[in-house]
Amino acid sequence: MPTPKPTGGLFLTDYSTCSPRKLSPFRSFASTELFHFHVPEDTFLAVWNLIIFKEQGGTFGDHCPDQSVTVYFRSGAPPVINPLHTHFPGDTAVPGVFSLTLSWTLPNRTSGIFNVSSPLPGDWFLAAHLPQAHGHISVKGLQDECQYLLQPQLIVRRLLDVAVLVPGRPSEQTLSAHNRSALYKVFVPSFTYRVSAQLVCVGGRGASTCPLTLRLRPKAPPLHNSSSVACGGASVCQLELALPPWGHWVYVRVETPSRGPGRTVRFQLCVWLQGQKPCTCPSHLACADIVTGKS
Repeated sequence: MPTPKPTGGLFLTDYSTCSPRKLSPFRSFASTELFHFHVPEDTFLAVWNLIIFKEQGGTFGDHCPDQSVTVYFRSGAPPVINPLHTHFPGDTAVPGVFSLTLSWTLPNRTSGIFNVSSPLPGDWFLAAHLPQAHGHISVKGLQDECQYLLQPQLIVRRLLDVAVLVPGRPSEQTLSAHNRSALYKVFVPSFTYRVSAQLVCVGGRGASTCPLTLRLRPKAPPLHNSSSVACGGASVCQLELALPPWGHWVYVRVETPSRGPGRTVRFQLCVWLQGQKPCTCPSHLACADIVTGKS
């Protein structure tokens, strides 16, 4: 995935790792190894470093056969995998997952890198397994068993100074010639059903006055395929996000074209929220009575 650059602010690098675990041939989901990581808010890059090595009898397994290792990634819940290519029942919604199959580069050790730009914050799960065993029979005790172990590591880079927008309050901003994008965020309280962002270029007229693109994305910084609008010749442009997730941030990115010479652009940015509070019942009535028309 293309990696967005930080918007000129400070960022912090965090590191976490899991203990090595022995992998097994795939028979069912119970035979997979599941790893759990946490990605903090405002992360613009997550890098998983996958270290796999062989062991045999307490030493390096230089003479163990190579077996491919498949690793699956999913945000929010354990990945739904189907290595045997079976068919799900009709009308079954199967969530998408990222997957990576690693081959061996050294006799007893290999590694792989998996990058996610602007990942969703919160829980991330990795599931890993060896290929399905095809009826191979071996007598235990004649030689030490070959073991294949996986140790995943996570490195995240997160921004420390993302500007917070106050709904309904216009904010004067400037994009300098050497900084082609700026990132902001607004918090979404309960019962909000729409987030709107409006950008107004300041100064000048004509088609070249507002060479800016406005992007929105809930929970994580926008990507190249996030909801967007190119202001172009219009001095005012607006973008809306319907049904945003409550209790999370919505991120707003303003950017100039990646090609061509950069120049300083001044603009005004304003966001506002539309919501409806739940109905409240008079203290002497029950809500159920009002809904059903009872007195």
